[in-house]
Amino acid sequence: MKLFNIHVVTCNSASDFYSKFKRRLIFHTILETVKLFFMAAIAVFVLLEYGAPLVQKSLQTGSPAGMEELLSLTKSSDSSVKEVLRLVNMIRFITENQLSEAKMLRYASLISHASKRHGVNPLEIIAIIMAESNFKENSINKETGDYGLGQINWEHWGKDFGLMPHQLLDPSINIFLTCHVYKFFGKDFGKYHRGVGIQSNAYLVNVRSILSTLNALVEGNKENVS
Repeated sequence: MKLFNIHVVTCNSASDFYSKFKRRLIFHTILETVKLFFMAAIAVFVLLEYGAPLVQKSLQTGSPAGMEELLSLTKSSDSSVKEVLRLVNMIRFITENQLSEAKMLRYASLISHASKRHGVNPLEIIAIIMAESNFKENSINKETGDYGLGQINWEHWGKDFGLMPHQLLDPSINIFLTCHVYKFFGKDFGKYHRGVGIQSNAYLVNVRSILSTLNALVEGNKENVS
């Protein structure tokens, strides 16, 4: 994202130039922050107003155990704009800004909702999604039957919620189930990836490395604020 444009400024001294340049920098920084704030607010509003009904409609074809829990996600409205913006920055950084603003805002809002609902760390969910699909929502592993952002296995998880395989590609459903599965396994990265079978050390190293990077970014932001 372009933060500011450099213009030639006529001034009488070096100090005058520096003062004008600093004011221009501050102005553009504030402008970009306000822009992000309103984009996040609009994204949350659209998600709650239009995303929730679509999820409910897609899930009304069955009434399996756990359906009420899944639908309760669409009724929650306690995600703060500040938290969504924080997660947007995390996703932007870890994906090297390869996603559109709209997608980052949507994913951040959904992760914020679902992680609060399940009591899990949203940064850990971001790390899992990055390791599983590189934030490609249409990712499908035909060999294992894993779908979407969190690579949710339809045979073991999707069927329990009365879902069809293609419905696991919906980010609102997939992110909810990503949090659900992660919490089910006691917040164990290895079991999330391989269940109760043999764990993959390479996978564990990858997820923990991503999480370490995210935590370092959080700490760096704290220092910048202070």
